Amino acid sequence: VTLEIALRREFDYLIPPELAGQVEVGTRVKVSFGRRQVLGCVTALAESSTHNALKPILKVIGAQSLVTPRVLELARWMADYYCCAPETALKSVLPDAVRKEKEGWRERLFVRVRPSVEGIENLTKRQMEIYHVIEENRSIALQELLRLTGTTAQTVRKLEDKNLVEIAPQISERDPYANEQ
Repeated sequence: VTLEIALRREFDYLIPPELAGQVEVGTRVKVSFGRRQVLGCVTALAESSTHNALKPILKVIGAQSLVTPRVLELARWMADYYCCAPETALKSVLPDAVRKEKEGWRERLFVRVRPSVEGIENLTKRQMEIYHVIEENRSIALQELLRLTGTTAQTVRKLEDKNLVEIAPQISERDPYANEQ
């Protein structure tokens, strides 16, 4: 297992029976290292070890291996060619969202049109344009709305103050496997 801390070496860990079918080369795992728990990547499987009293792998991170043999080969080549630690090269070939232990989701603000259309006639031309963009999209991330319209959050808040739109947090999931088949 190559750990996500700069040690420039791999460590042997025991695969407990309950994780036997889940651990393969490229699997992200959580292991004990000293007094703390760290994340790492399985870089090889062996039937035996020269070390005694191996610590067990604590947990498998993610549903599938993210580091394919080709990606692992690339990381090893990078470490050798650029004279960097293998864990640094491995980190660089994985997106930050999938390197974390927790699932890839975050809470974002979304803007939705309220059913009430009273007060729409009192909007400025710019506010009306923004309102129509929100209306066309039904629900749109606030950051996306700001990018599309070139407006500020303050302008959108004015629409909320007039009770025409609602700004509310919503969980936005990110799927690191979205483009895979």
